[in-house]
Amino acid sequence: MKMLKVLLLFFCVLYAGFGYSQDAVADSLLNALNTTTDDTIRVNLLNQISKSYFNSSPEEARKYALQGKELAEKAGYKYGLANSLKNVGISYYAQAEYLETLTYWTQSLKEFESINDKTGIANMLSNIGAVYFNQGDDENALDYYLNALKYSEANKDTFRIATVLNNIGAVYFNKKATHDKAKEYYLKAWPICEKINDNDLIGTIAVNLGEIYQEENNDSSALKYFERSLKAYEGSKNIPYSLNDIGKLYLKQGNYAKAIQYHSQALETAEKLSAKLDMMQSYNGIAATYFKKGDIGSALTSYMQAQNVAKEIDAQNYTLKETYEGLSNSYAATGDFPNAFKYQKLLTDLKDSLYNIEKDKKQTSLQLTFDMKKKQAQIDLLTSDKALKELDLKRQTIVRNSLIAVLSLVTIIVFILFRNYRIKDKTNSLLDNQKNELQQTLNELKNTQSLLIQSEKMASLGELTAGIAHEIQNPLNFVNNFSEVSVELAHELDEELKTLGIDKDEMDNLESLIADLVTNQQKINFHGKRAQSIIVSMLQHSRSGSVKKEPVDINNLVDEYLRLSFHGLKAKDKTFNADMKTDFGKNIGIINIVPQEIGRVLLNLYNNAFYSVVEKSKTAHSGYQPMVIVSTKQHAGKIEIRVHDNGNGVPKKVIDKIFQPFFTTKPTGQGTGLGLSMSYDIIKAHGGNLSVETKEGEFAEFIIELPAR
Repeated sequence: MKMLKVLLLFFCVLYAGFGYSQDAVADSLLNALNTTTDDTIRVNLLNQISKSYFNSSPEEARKYALQGKELAEKAGYKYGLANSLKNVGISYYAQAEYLETLTYWTQSLKEFESINDKTGIANMLSNIGAVYFNQGDDENALDYYLNALKYSEANKDTFRIATVLNNIGAVYFNKKATHDKAKEYYLKAWPICEKINDNDLIGTIAVNLGEIYQEENNDSSALKYFERSLKAYEGSKNIPYSLNDIGKLYLKQGNYAKAIQYHSQALETAEKLSAKLDMMQSYNGIAATYFKKGDIGSALTSYMQAQNVAKEIDAQNYTLKETYEGLSNSYAATGDFPNAFKYQKLLTDLKDSLYNIEKDKKQTSLQLTFDMKKKQAQIDLLTSDKALKELDLKRQTIVRNSLIAVLSLVTIIVFILFRNYRIKDKTNSLLDNQKNELQQTLNELKNTQSLLIQSEKMASLGELTAGIAHEIQNPLNFVNNFSEVSVELAHELDEELKTLGIDKDEMDNLESLIADLVTNQQKINFHGKRAQSIIVSMLQHSRSGSVKKEPVDINNLVDEYLRLSFHGLKAKDKTFNADMKTDFGKNIGIINIVPQEIGRVLLNLYNNAFYSVVEKSKTAHSGYQPMVIVSTKQHAGKIEIRVHDNGNGVPKKVIDKIFQPFFTTKPTGQGTGLGLSMSYDIIKAHGGNLSVETKEGEFAEFIIELPAR
């Protein structure tokens, strides 16, 4: 909801003043265009015509803006050129073509900078920041917004200062850890909004401040800002949002009557506006209040109404997540565990979907940044070529003039030839320097791309591990809690049976059954808590794993993870068996590595090796003995670790693909295709190399090379 409000403010700034009749404006401007021959006036008219089409036809807007751009370039009219480039970018933004948007806006920014137009500079910086914010690239968005703020303050442009402060606050609002910073910027914007009396800005900032104060348990301040947003939004489609926030605050305070009153008022307003998403949020608020009151039946009714609205709009968002979570908890409270499990499963699937959406958004943002850098390099190259052509044209002019002069004076010819030789020598030197600079830039871009891809991949895997651990923890809590409750119920059953006067033999039999039931539930609880402790360890590792190198005895590390892999596979499959041999170099000593990362690589290679020999043993002759051999040695300033197995080897046709992400030779469902890719990246990050030697049907040997110091 907060991102939507920021984008709405962005469009208000972008399109302010173009709500009047597009046809009448366009006709009037076209008539004026046909009656003037002044290039500057024609550029301005073309830009005005372009603006009149923003809301109705981005293609038409782009056509006239490009005409204005071409004419402005010919006339040398930089202000008109900057505005034409801006308008072309707006037409692309309206169609969500962000790479083209950034390309034209970046050029527009340069033109505004060349004429020191601070208003134009602030406008373009803010617009570019909004694109990056929309793509989830908070770092770039913040950089552009802060620069926009600097120019807006220098210009004393109060409206833009307020909007940029709000947008900076929205960037910090994205993460709970930076809510204090968000509050700081919202409070800076607040008095400016009050001064210019912009209700949309006031309502947006008031709602955001209220939610931050509510999070800080400062309920009085939260209510003050929620009520201020309610007043600012009066008569607008945003009012249900403020009403629902006030309802949530009263629910938090245990004032159920007030909570239902405000959520119901929000629902009534949302229904009149046909605002389906606000209706869902209102139903969720009413249901949550009934659940807290203990009226589970009414809670279920409201949650089901929220779900029905979600189906109408095909919602797949965080509001639907609240609905599924509420239904699961409500059914669990009534003892209807099949339905509770059903909605818990829907909740899990939705979380996966939302996680994938966020992941795709990050990947899109990363690709956009890379493509933008690549395109900028191409633009710089074209600019360089243009400059060289102009330089060459000047040189030809000099030669032509020299040939004319040679008819008059031989001495002048000699002098000019000598000067041309000097110019050519300098030109060649300049070309060589530019070529070297371009090559260096290209290499830096390639290195940056590799680092970005590796960083994103490792971050995604870390988030995935933490996410899986969190998701397993929820159902595991159900197992532990219900097993403890079942033990207590069994004891209560035993006590009740003793009061019924049942025959002694039958009573003994029943007590034996109850004792078995108690024992089973205690075992379930014991192993559930054991699993829970493993998950806690996973989460701690995911959060606090060191990425710093430290001195490690490599032989001990190699041997430790070999035993860990073997016993782990043995615990999962009692029939698993394979021989292991080790041959460790004696004088390898201590090397600096990140032990957790190298451990992941070793564990992956060992698991692959054991998998290969086990698969081969299923079809091999009776004399086949599965064998995994691990060796270490030091040579040529490097530590070499070899993991050899006598399994099926790697087929020749796929040998070049095994280190690619998501490529796997395992059957569907048994491999993700990320293990070797991740291992390759980790070893490369350590300054080493990971390679493979194999013979199909006989063996595979993976070789890790790491710097010895």
